[in-house]
Amino acid sequence: MNSSLSVAIYLYEPSDGGLDRVAILLANYLVGQGVRAELWMARVDGPLASMIDPGVLIRKVATASTVRGVAMLTQLPVLRAMLRRHRPDILFSAGNQSNLLVACAALGTRTRAVGRISNPIVRPGTRGLFAWLRRKRFQLTAWLSCRTIVMGGADADLLAGNCGAIRRKVALLPRPTVTPVLSQTGERRVPSPPGARRELLAVGRLAPQKDHRTMLAALALLNGHDWRLRVAGQGPLLATLQQQCRDLGIADRVEFLGFVGDPARLAELYGSSELLLQSSRWEGLTATAIEALACGCQLVITDCTPNLREIVADAGQHAMVPVGDVAAFAAAVDWTLSRPADTDRARQAVRAYAVDEALAAHHRMFAQLKD
Repeated sequence: MNSSLSVAIYLYEPSDGGLDRVAILLANYLVGQGVRAELWMARVDGPLASMIDPGVLIRKVATASTVRGVAMLTQLPVLRAMLRRHRPDILFSAGNQSNLLVACAALGTRTRAVGRISNPIVRPGTRGLFAWLRRKRFQLTAWLSCRTIVMGGADADLLAGNCGAIRRKVALLPRPTVTPVLSQTGERRVPSPPGARRELLAVGRLAPQKDHRTMLAALALLNGHDWRLRVAGQGPLLATLQQQCRDLGIADRVEFLGFVGDPARLAELYGSSELLLQSSRWEGLTATAIEALACGCQLVITDCTPNLREIVADAGQHAMVPVGDVAAFAAAVDWTLSRPADTDRARQAVRAYAVDEALAAHHRMFAQLKD
């Protein structure tokens, strides 16, 4: 593989989201493979900054605003100047928000722009003109880019449509998700003893997209199960969700842990939990669902992305439930807790998402684009 490869990864900031984690893992991996990998960021501080390998060069992308959307608009000439100066072979966009920026910045340069679809192209329930315009924007970005990485066949079909030129630029690559720590946690899992309290877990930002309100309302409907829920995540809805727990009479059974950035601690939470609850309104792939299954943790999830349907079925989990349906979510939790878990089947379903194998696939694609 070409040892002279150079890759710049555009990431707005090392925040606490899945796309931020993927970008940092990719940078770390590439440096370990002898690639000149750099992180180009508007902000260099954030919850995941400590994950960045010391060998990854960080360059700050100047911006004229503190509002992300406005800031990224002002960064186009800055990025173009940086490309002319540093001349990386690849400029990689960490996710949806920056894909168009990266594609436009690389136009007319020797650098190949690679985007990544990190959230739905069209969110579930979106129809009409807005859905059409959103899809066309994604298609324009893909046409301008050298490659666009998607996380599932549904995204590939929606993005390309009947356009062969876009189809040839779409790459279906597994999301680097399952770390060795997660795999080892799954291998060591011990079934809960009969009569033990059922340990439930939710992982995700406390924001409207994750729709924790539906999950909490569903748990309040459960009968016949002694359960405790731990919620890992931070966000603007913390106080609102805590009040909801008090109103529902379940405050003594729900613990809000805050943001959990330590991978070992997160693996420990998956390993000691029987069931992960994911009530999102929309997602791209949902890393937490894959992480949980790798640890042998069962899953109840809303139908927030078509990219997960096959994985959920292969893992032997309850079918994905309608978004926002409290009764259906409660029934799925009850169904899951009332049946024995097949942890080996769950772990097998997500083997393709092992971190090193997925990152190696990205590396191979970058090298092929350079050659």
